[in-house]
Amino acid sequence: MPLKDLLATAERWAGEIAQCSPLSVQASKEAALGGLGVPLQDAMAKRFEGSTRLFRSKDVIEGPLAFAQKRKPNWKGE
Repeated sequence: MPLKDLLATAERWAGEIAQCSPLSVQASKEAALGGLGVPLQDAMAKRFEGSTRLFRSKDVIEGPLAFAQKRKPNWKGE
């Protein structure tokens, strides 16, 4: 990617991330940072509070439902 496209690409990615469930973004960030410097097998076995919170939330139902109904999700963050 040419350097001149870097900012536009970063802004596009940020926009895509901002459309995701806030809980999923938090869980992804927690897992990515928590897995740094850890052997892959250990990182894969590790449990993260953000993932637990995400999979117990209403957002985990809203995402697939919105996809099936061909509409934008209405994230609750709860």
